[in-house]
Amino acid sequence: MKNKRIFKDFQASKMSLNIYTSPLLAFVFVFIGEFVAFTLYGIGLLALIGLARNFGEAGQNLASYLQTLQQSLTDKTSDFRLILGLLAFGFILNTVFRWTRKVEKRPIRTLGFYRENFLSNLLKGFSLGLALFLLTLLGLVVLGQYRLESIHLNPYSLAFVVFTIPFWILQGTAEEVVARAWLLPQLASRTNLKLAILISSLFFTLLHMGNSSLTPLSLVNLFLFGVAMALYLLKTDTVWGVAGIHGAWNFAQGNLFGILVSGQPSGTSLMTFLPQGNQDWLSGGSFGIEGSIMTSLVLLLLIVYLANKLKKENERM
Repeated sequence: MKNKRIFKDFQASKMSLNIYTSPLLAFVFVFIGEFVAFTLYGIGLLALIGLARNFGEAGQNLASYLQTLQQSLTDKTSDFRLILGLLAFGFILNTVFRWTRKVEKRPIRTLGFYRENFLSNLLKGFSLGLALFLLTLLGLVVLGQYRLESIHLNPYSLAFVVFTIPFWILQGTAEEVVARAWLLPQLASRTNLKLAILISSLFFTLLHMGNSSLTPLSLVNLFLFGVAMALYLLKTDTVWGVAGIHGAWNFAQGNLFGILVSGQPSGTSLMTFLPQGNQDWLSGGSFGIEGSIMTSLVLLLLIVYLANKLKKENERM
């Protein structure tokens, strides 16, 4: 399977790192991107507040509003915080792009951003991500582990939820580029593909170690998600599909159904589903559905399906 385009294109790279330094550099990409993003947010808001105060009463009112926005950055349920948090992934993506172009001396498209059928691949991935999440949630509802608490159909919630879609896709794209499209070929150039998938999936799991309410099962599910996305990347040979799946899963979880995303709240949603009972291994508890055994089963089924498809594809070659 190393004859995939994303692996062949990596051969144009002027720098191939070993299996120890490439995951470390991937962590650096994430740190630099987030540091730059939130530093600019802080400086930008302070500068705007100071500038607004020079324009009379209207300026004072604007400054007060900006201060309210600034304070909302500490509120995990704030819609403003959610959008800025998702936008920060654009800075992470930009960091990887700069490294790829300036240091590795290869085009951005070699990270899997191929133009042909990009929209259909993105939409297929997004649809699959929605379907996977709906299947998981439906299973938990049938088992009595989740129930619909409330529905929030109003102009603001509808507009905001639609508005978040490209930001969730940006977030999914950034994580998939770092953990899969960039890291996986680096690892595969120095070791066998199976080990490369395992290491990249472990890296993806460790990225979430700072999240709230982690459990052993939620860590297993994060690892399984990493494996599934690696296999889907190999199957489609483009980053667009996995970006769509990842973005849709988080979007559906947070802003459609109001469920915690990897232990994190996501602001306004169209609905609110709440876990029932005290069987956290089944409902996911405070980590959300990603901490549920139902998620494990759905991801395992996806992994088996993709592995079988790739095996048959490999046998035909």
